Amino acid sequence: MARKRKAYLHIGLPRTGGAFLDSAFAEHAEALDALGVRQPAVSPDEMFRAAAEIRRDHKAWGYQRREVEGAWAGICRRAHRGRHDVVFSQELLAPCTPGQIDLLLDGLAGFEVHLVVTARDLGSQLLSAWTGAVEAGRSASFARYRKRVMDPAREHEQAQRFWAGQDLGDVLERWSGAVRKPHRIHVVVVPDQDPHQAVWGAVGEIVGFDAAALPLSDTMRTEPAAPGAAGLAVLRSVNRAVDGRLSRRTHRTVVGRHLAEGTTEDGARPALPPDLYDDLLEVGERWRKQLADGGYDVHGDTMGLLPAAPQAGMVPPDDVPAEERLATATGALADALVEVARLREHNQALELRNAKLARKRKKLKRRLAAEAR
Repeated sequence: MARKRKAYLHIGLPRTGGAFLDSAFAEHAEALDALGVRQPAVSPDEMFRAAAEIRRDHKAWGYQRREVEGAWAGICRRAHRGRHDVVFSQELLAPCTPGQIDLLLDGLAGFEVHLVVTARDLGSQLLSAWTGAVEAGRSASFARYRKRVMDPAREHEQAQRFWAGQDLGDVLERWSGAVRKPHRIHVVVVPDQDPHQAVWGAVGEIVGFDAAALPLSDTMRTEPAAPGAAGLAVLRSVNRAVDGRLSRRTHRTVVGRHLAEGTTEDGARPALPPDLYDDLLEVGERWRKQLADGGYDVHGDTMGLLPAAPQAGMVPPDDVPAEERLATATGALADALVEVARLREHNQALELRNAKLARKRKKLKRRLAAEAR
């Protein structure tokens, strides 16, 4: 009897350090193929659109329905070809509802499905999610974001979106209902030190390849720089000034990417207010117990799910002196002006090239017309 093929699906949690896996699988595609493992998605963008299709939140990301329709079906058709095991990675899948999970797994019928879940402590995730919201165009202070998200009633839309993807226990419970066998759910607790290497090593153990023989490039091993506290304060001000005049897709590209890169100064990183510690500790302890009782395949030390103890002298995210915000804004504006100048020069070069091509086209048409006579 032929061995049943396996499908390894990394679903997040969002912003826990697993977003690089798509690129790592692509970089080592040839070596993995020789080991009997293949990535069916042709690009990270295709897998992203598949996740948006499954979750039906394409509008929130600035896509039209026709731009995501059929993305998951196309990936699954490729997955079913051949005899290889297959790997997928898209950290936006963790918040899927039970109905969306069933729809997703229907496309993998016939495979033995394994889930890979990356997780960190809730405090790190709270700060990371707020940073992501600011980069995506939101302008709420951390104090307001925290009040919305940590409200036990979870009435605000931001609270619902956050906990759908960040409540580790709830995510595992939802997905366990479909996967059914907890030993096929692999939880990777991501450490603070060298997180990408730790995740890559754990994924190698889970999928069955030697991660040390397939080293990550320097760019993948390095955590992308994020805006510091002053940079986030500047971005919030910019978002208020933009005031919805850009589409979400354009804002994410122009402001969230280019301006955010200009605010990754070496200043203080945002730190959690000390009065959050007890609440975060309670959640972390609950998650550790759920992992211990659930029979899941756990990689890493579950102590990493507990928040770091408050340190004296740490500056809360919203308490950024005006002079620091001004210095960061000045630097970001200078970088933006340099980028605008570069794009203008590039555009002028393209216009000259197009004009030359147009003249050549007219000349060729005249020559062909003369020869035809």
